[in-house]
Amino acid sequence: MSRQRRQSWPRLDPDTAEYFRRALETLEEGLSEEELALLSPACASLCLQGALGALRRSQSPSCARFCRALIGCLRQTGPAHQHSPLLTSLQDPAHSRLLEAAMTALDPPGLRELFRGHLRGHLRGVASHPVANHGLQRLLDHAPEDVVEEVLSELGPALEEPLARGHPGVVLALLGAALRHPRLQGEVLRWLFQVGHAPFPVRPRPLCVKPRPFHIKPRLLCV
Repeated sequence: MSRQRRQSWPRLDPDTAEYFRRALETLEEGLSEEELALLSPACASLCLQGALGALRRSQSPSCARFCRALIGCLRQTGPAHQHSPLLTSLQDPAHSRLLEAAMTALDPPGLRELFRGHLRGHLRGVASHPVANHGLQRLLDHAPEDVVEEVLSELGPALEEPLARGHPGVVLALLGAALRHPRLQGEVLRWLFQVGHAPFPVRPRPLCVKPRPFHIKPRLLCV
């Protein structure tokens, strides 16, 4: 990108820039009671997702702390799941978007804590759910190697289930995680080749068609 184009971008005046800086610092400290209302309406949820994106791009060291506070709020909203109330939020169309945004900004220890505290042991249901599977994809997009390895050991034998329900993004996210963590590539491919009960890739055999015998019946010539 040319220097002239970069200089043509609009710049915030100092007062506005200072306002946004203070707003980000406020978000880093957690959500107030008024800001908790942003968790439910779809339009307000978009505002909070934008704030998460801005906080992540600010490279603030307190970004992970805010994400943990947000996840804690989502864990308390809605009816409690029989295993983890966060799974209920992950299945909700509005709350799942916030969780996905938090996963993109959460640090590796936070992702590890999120997975082991709420998702481990429930991955087959999450991967097959029409909404929750997107959250699993975001987790795989940013998870450290040990978390991806645990996901693979639990979900690998059941990869055909999300595919059968029309969620190939889970498999694609696993392949993307394998690109980031080369040590897991062999195991990912092994489970992928077993989808459809094919333990190893089989080379297609040439189609052999036996020629049918062609008989010519003699005709009698009538003179």
